[in-house]
Amino acid sequence: MPAMESRPPVERTHLVRGIEPRKVYDLITNFETYPRLFPEIKSARVIEQRPPVVRVEFRAEVVLSVRYVLDLVCDPEALTISWTFVEGEIVTDSVGGWRFIAVPEGTRVEYRAGMTIKAPLPSFIIRRATDALVAASIPGMFAALDRELHRRPAPPSSSSSSSSSSTSQ
Repeated sequence: MPAMESRPPVERTHLVRGIEPRKVYDLITNFETYPRLFPEIKSARVIEQRPPVVRVEFRAEVVLSVRYVLDLVCDPEALTISWTFVEGEIVTDSVGGWRFIAVPEGTRVEYRAGMTIKAPLPSFIIRRATDALVAASIPGMFAALDRELHRRPAPPSSSSSSSSSSTSQ
């Protein structure tokens, strides 16, 4: 019998400095850019759009290659995205969402994600895959958002503080 591992949803917050919530929301709802932004996502294909729902097929690889389809409810007024699981291979359930809130420093990102994986593997491998797809990838995901949002041209301003890094992934 294949092992099934369900982990409680992971909740994280992140501050994107100097960027307004609409820009962060617009980047996150551009699902087809995910493979460029997030190394574990190998493809993201919009299957159907029925506003406010966008159905997207994701293929990811961390410890296992997985395929899953989510219905993402995008609310540009509330600056929220929530998703529900439609179908998948190895991934058998996923719930979560994003919320983008204006704060004086920029945007507070609230992220929540949970996933259930079923595969004919030992449970410790399933746990590692689940953790890698959800919890372990979050810091890299937030770092990728920061890089992408800060590399885009910003409107001219009187004060400019820029941090640069010579490291690349």
